[in-house]
Amino acid sequence: MPRHAECPLQFLAGMRVPLRVGVCCEVHAHAGIELVYHATGSGRTRLPRRKLEVPFQEQSVIIYRANEPHDQVMNKAGEDWCVQIAAPAGRELFAASHLYVPPLTMPALIEDLRLLSHGYPRLSGAERVIFNLRATTLLLTLLNLHARASRREAAPPPEQYVLNAEQFIREHWSGLQSVPQIAARVGISDHYLRHLFKARRGKTLVRYLNETRVERAKSLLAHSRLPLKQIATLSGFKDEYYFSAVFRALAKLSPGQYRRK
Repeated sequence: MPRHAECPLQFLAGMRVPLRVGVCCEVHAHAGIELVYHATGSGRTRLPRRKLEVPFQEQSVIIYRANEPHDQVMNKAGEDWCVQIAAPAGRELFAASHLYVPPLTMPALIEDLRLLSHGYPRLSGAERVIFNLRATTLLLTLLNLHARASRREAAPPPEQYVLNAEQFIREHWSGLQSVPQIAARVGISDHYLRHLFKARRGKTLVRYLNETRVERAKSLLAHSRLPLKQIATLSGFKDEYYFSAVFRALAKLSPGQYRRK
């Protein structure tokens, strides 16, 4: 897990690299942490100092520790989106030589990678601050995704089902219509999933989904002046009245009271 830094990380550079089949990106290293999003294509990365080979899929991410030599061997041509980030002097965000993040399904994360990998030779002072914050958020989110994936792999099957359900809800809360939709993605019956979730989390799946939506609504209430009807829609609720009832039940305040507070 990452150690907390006192200030945002520093965005160094971004680039996009087209890759052919075979050996690409000869052995190299960077002074900062490198995020490599495999936008298209697949293959494996080699870390000669560790004598490791790590396969990667399309839309997955590999995070390389600073000064870690590596190259790539592509079995399917594609394109990498690369982002380089520096941590404050003397700080190590993770001890491993690299971290693997499974294929991304979160549009906001992919958009951040697209933006930061575009390459910006000159940034104003204000732009630099924004890019540093965006790079910090991106890296910490990817570290959390890696940690969650590791927990899922190590967990017994019942816990894996619950973790997969939670991840699916976090990534698709806006369009979810029913528990069977979640169960179908997880690969078990909705009755069994309801039972597992309640037994292991002490709450229902519907409550967890509503909690996720209410957190989204809280952010919109605090940082926008959108009307409640629009916030309800953007938070995945079918109408303003149901949104207000659920919000009050979970937050112990009405949406209007929360915004004023």
